[in-house]
Amino acid sequence: MSKKALITGITGMVGSHLADFLLENTDWEIHGICRWRSPLDNLEHIVPRINAKDRVFLHYADLRDYCAIDNVIRETMPDYVFHLAAQSYPKTSFTSPLDTFETNIQGTAIILESLRLNKKEAIIHVCASSEVFGRVPKEKLPISEDCTFHPAS
Repeated sequence: MSKKALITGITGMVGSHLADFLLENTDWEIHGICRWRSPLDNLEHIVPRINAKDRVFLHYADLRDYCAIDNVIRETMPDYVFHLAAQSYPKTSFTSPLDTFETNIQGTAIILESLRLNKKEAIIHVCASSEVFGRVPKEKLPISEDCTFHPAS
């Protein structure tokens, strides 16, 4: 039986390229979580791929909605979770701090809690954008694991 991957933020730049990479390099079933208002433009390159329709499945859910996320987890029972979705815009983090908290912190906790309650052990990869690092001096590039965070938000 092939593995199953769940990608939150599959419609984003990183998520769409990860889905493409997994299609090319694995035989995994790929499930992606996206919001209703997420444009699907970044996924257009996957549609014509052979077997893409048989291997890529989209689930519309909000990370802040436990029931919706739990339904996706129970339906897919992923072996790998690539948690790429987040509210990463600095301006929005100031104008809507509660939404940012609910999406980034609570959303992550909801995924982990659903996996725990469904007794599904999965390898989890949590990713952050360059917004976490903020402005990095040229002498510190390329960024490494020991780079100091200087977030703009």
